[in-house]
Amino acid sequence: MYFLTRAVAYLKKQKSKTILLSVLFFLIANIVLAGLSIQKATETATVLTRQEIGADVVYTVNSSQLNTDYRNGLIDATVDKTTLPGIPLVSNANLLLNSEYVSSVDYVASYEATSETLTPYTVTVTATTSTSSSGGSKIILGTYEDNGDISFRTFSRPEPSDFSDELAVLAEGRFATQDEIDQGAPVVLIEQTLADLNGWIVGDTMTVYPTTDGYEQVAMTYEIIGIYTTQEVVDDRTLSSTPSSLLAQNRLYTPFNTLVTMGLSTEEIDQIILSKAVITLDDPIHVTDYMAAIEGLIPLTYGTIDANDDVYETLAGPIETLGDLSSVMVWIVVIAGALILSLITALTINQRKNEIGILLAIGESKAKIVTQFIVETVLIAVMAFTLSVFSGIQIGQTISTQTLDVFLTPEPTVETVVPQGKGSKVTVPTETIDAPEVDVKLDPLVLIQFFGAGLLVAMISVAIPALYVTRFNPKQILTNNG
Repeated sequence: MYFLTRAVAYLKKQKSKTILLSVLFFLIANIVLAGLSIQKATETATVLTRQEIGADVVYTVNSSQLNTDYRNGLIDATVDKTTLPGIPLVSNANLLLNSEYVSSVDYVASYEATSETLTPYTVTVTATTSTSSSGGSKIILGTYEDNGDISFRTFSRPEPSDFSDELAVLAEGRFATQDEIDQGAPVVLIEQTLADLNGWIVGDTMTVYPTTDGYEQVAMTYEIIGIYTTQEVVDDRTLSSTPSSLLAQNRLYTPFNTLVTMGLSTEEIDQIILSKAVITLDDPIHVTDYMAAIEGLIPLTYGTIDANDDVYETLAGPIETLGDLSSVMVWIVVIAGALILSLITALTINQRKNEIGILLAIGESKAKIVTQFIVETVLIAVMAFTLSVFSGIQIGQTISTQTLDVFLTPEPTVETVVPQGKGSKVTVPTETIDAPEVDVKLDPLVLIQFFGAGLLVAMISVAIPALYVTRFNPKQILTNNG
């Protein structure tokens, strides 16, 4: 094992060369480790982003096609809306649920109610406000018979879509439980303004007369389980053409299955026109497969199915780009580092021909000489790699954070137009999307890959020139060196 002693002695004697190789290994190792760490971190961040955001597929009416055909005289206001192909009926939406990818669904329908005792929210439009409109459709979707005092909007999962989309915020109380939703319990969430006008608090009850199609007007008593505040903003032009019952302040949220509690038959419920059906998938990665699976199930003449995974694409795209960039960076550095290292070791071994020739002349085996050179390089590499572990992680964190900041600049707050039924619309402020953080951590697998690849490159870069020199006999080496 004398060759090991020689290796250590050489490193101590040639301090300048040892330091040069150490610095080279340290720099290469930092960049490679940072790249490998970012790759691993982006994989984790992508998975977490998918899990947290989810993927919604929204089935709703194709308003553009509906209005176009109305203006062209192909349909009129007297048409039976349930016969229009592709209209989002409950029966049509049910066809979209037979998939392993479906996690939950929210059936959003609207109906109105009258009351002899409650005080609805009203607003006065200024006299100067223009009430004229042009080009609008007279095709009214929904289950309305006439204007009521308030309106109900249904949901079929614990957190209604409007709340998950931040159009409404729960201020007091709670959401409905899944059991209450399944059983069609007469529970409601009411808006803060309506609650204040009528002196209602969580736990109170209210009695109203729903006016939905197919329902004989009988009093229904609902329990108030929550009070919410709305984020919707309605301008005067919209107010002038919107019944007060459809204002957000007069909107109550109740489980979809309260329609069953009210006595509507399965056939009647199947013919209800939904404002929208929000189908949530288990993973955004399945959106493409799901859309392919449901293709052709419904003739979408007057309906549209939109894979609402824009948020996921916005956030996951830059993360995946960061992973690709780190992969390219790793390969470039590894290849360039291997070439530089090979050049340096080749020059070093060429300068040590005399030493090689003497060792061969005194009977040292070629294998031990090559092993000595490999041990020298490996000792330097291990020392440099170990030091670079901590700095490489910090470099990786800095690179990932700065890169994501470039790709994910905060979007300005915008106003989104939201249909409210009967042709009315409001605008809703959309929240800014927060960029996900890529947490670069010390992964054991990353370290194994890092040390393995680094030591392999180091050994190959030394072994090739060393084997080239030792293939000659001692006399040839010493003569040529002289």
